[in-house]
Amino acid sequence: MGIKYTIIQMVKSHSSKGDGAVKFVPRRDGWLGAVIWSSVLILVLSGLSPYFLDGPGPVGSAVLLISCLGFALFTAWLWVGTYYVMEESELVVRSGPMRQVIPYSRVKSASRVRSWAASAATSRRRIELYYNKYDVVHISPLDEDRFLYELKTRCPEARIE
Repeated sequence: MGIKYTIIQMVKSHSSKGDGAVKFVPRRDGWLGAVIWSSVLILVLSGLSPYFLDGPGPVGSAVLLISCLGFALFTAWLWVGTYYVMEESELVVRSGPMRQVIPYSRVKSASRVRSWAASAATSRRRIELYYNKYDVVHISPLDEDRFLYELKTRCPEARIE
């Protein structure tokens, strides 16, 4: 980790009501970052390729460029737009354009796991959070210990491992 991650690891934010929310940045695996950013680069180069090669013509080239840039921006947004916020009564899991709100009263358990499953986690080291009756979400906060401590204080009935 670097000093930069240590400094921004947990950010206090304040809502308009004056209550404090705690924002956690995700742990990011280097190999996954390489895969994501390589995909973004390949999409951008694919979208630009008709302008350097004999391509499908101006309309086809424009459609390809817009499509590839759209997918590249979406993929990058998923990577840089992932974070977790503990608000007063709920946990907000954000991954790009997707937002999931989990009331603390619905949290059943949380435990550390290693998983490859698709989720709002940017690392194999994750916290598996069960809520409602059968719902589960995987998240990967950089400071797992602090996250689990904060979760336990907000969800005293939940089984936190």
